[in-house]
Amino acid sequence: MGRDITKCHPELQVLAARLIEKCRKKGLIVKLGECYRTVEEQNRLYALGRTEKGNIVTYAKGTDYDSMHQWGIAFDIIRNDGKEAYNNSDGWFNKAGKIGKDIGLEWGGDWTKPVDLPHFQLKYWGSTPAGLKKLYKTPDNFKKTWKDVFIAKKEEYEVVETGYININGRTIKIDKIVKDGRNFINLRGLENAGFTVGYNSSTKVPSLDNKTEDIDISANGNISRIKAINIKGNNYVQIRELAKVLGDIEVGYTDGTVILNKTERY
Repeated sequence: MGRDITKCHPELQVLAARLIEKCRKKGLIVKLGECYRTVEEQNRLYALGRTEKGNIVTYAKGTDYDSMHQWGIAFDIIRNDGKEAYNNSDGWFNKAGKIGKDIGLEWGGDWTKPVDLPHFQLKYWGSTPAGLKKLYKTPDNFKKTWKDVFIAKKEEYEVVETGYININGRTIKIDKIVKDGRNFINLRGLENAGFTVGYNSSTKVPSLDNKTEDIDISANGNISRIKAINIKGNNYVQIRELAKVLGDIEVGYTDGTVILNKTERY
């Protein structure tokens, strides 16, 4: 079955990544399960317990477009901490469900028929595909609207969150933002790691208005150009570009933490 979240609605992709990260911070290790399903995939599931051996797992028929998974606005999760994938004896899925609801997803655990603890979906069109079918007839017609909707809402996806950065063995908290698939960190946050961060009023650095553009940065007596995003007066710079400017810095990434190490010259 389909476990490729990139085939789903762009907003769902963003929220799925956000759910995984927020769950991780709470000690809940999440792995994506079912995402987008074709008509054929949905029909195979529908056949279980009916025309094929097995238990009934869905009441949604593929040829009727009755599953939100077919419309690309739903995904399921599984537990990925070494315990059974659907073990909820300790309320694991209830905790993940609350996090999903907090970031704006509809959670199947709130349903009564059936209760679907691993299931999350976008909630703009109701809990069933009835509204989508009325508006768009087929999932293919619906997909044609995704690009315009995503562009209109793009600014909402650029959320500043607290991350961690490790500099020469010391881990500090730092504000970060993900844009175009890259991590940007707040320059001011590096002061907590012993860096001196200032502003030269004689250089006319423009306000970037939440767009990725180049700014001047002085490091070790040299002025270089580096990409940045300006949000509420704070510049966020791309980590690997910053490492190049500082020199003798290696960038790594382990267990969700960015690692910066100063290399030695011989």
